[in-house]
Amino acid sequence: MQRIERPHMRHFLAISAIGTLSLGWAMTANAGGILLTYAEDPGRQISSLQNTSYITFDNLPNPDGSLTWAGVGTYDDVAIINANKYGGADGTGKYLVQSTSVPPGGAVPTTTLTLNTPSSYFGLWWSAGDPANRLTFYNGASLVADFTTATLVNVLPNSYKGNPTTPFLDQNPGEKYAFFNIYGQDGATWDKIIFGNANPSGFESDNHTTRVEAWGTLPGESGPEPGVAVMKVEGTNVNTNVVAVPETSTWVMGFLALGAVIVTALRRTKSAA
Repeated sequence: MQRIERPHMRHFLAISAIGTLSLGWAMTANAGGILLTYAEDPGRQISSLQNTSYITFDNLPNPDGSLTWAGVGTYDDVAIINANKYGGADGTGKYLVQSTSVPPGGAVPTTTLTLNTPSSYFGLWWSAGDPANRLTFYNGASLVADFTTATLVNVLPNSYKGNPTTPFLDQNPGEKYAFFNIYGQDGATWDKIIFGNANPSGFESDNHTTRVEAWGTLPGESGPEPGVAVMKVEGTNVNTNVVAVPETSTWVMGFLALGAVIVTALRRTKSAA
């Protein structure tokens, strides 16, 4: 039996393909929020992302009130203490702790980092992981993400348990230590990060790292965000069933490439007719 070609049907299928991809891209583009990943290897205490600014808190006195991060922003109220089994990258120097009781006489209810420029990436070495730790991201008055770290404790493998630094190796074995990357997705940025804690146990962190540019926007960056994807947060909505996906710019390039192929095919069909 001779097959009858129907050009209008081919046109319909081509337009449907473009429409389907457009819808998928639009859904991705409108799903702005933050994606959390953790470093692939246990013991990693720094970010692998390039073109960042970072602060270690080493060689800093415990400030009276605020702390300026040169060229980046300002912490409003901080406590900085010497490395111990609960924190301090490499087991030396100092680290930041937010708590209502730790350290005695230097405790603070919350610590707010206000950035000079809205940014799309933040990383930190999260030590002595506590499920009561809380992170809140704002862009101006708009809430970007607000979540406790209880989920992070559950998703980290047991290989992240215990202090990984040489001076305090395997001490505090009941808690987890990992470097977390926080990526703004689909245009999400923030200019304020609030560190909080639901109890007096303390939010210990070090090696704070920031970058203005979103992942995938600088030369040589492509594919999913680096690290093992943990969760996506939009406002107070937390989704733990996630995988890292290419940024919107990658979807756009794919959309344009497929569109070009379809247009070429339509032109050939028209010429053959």
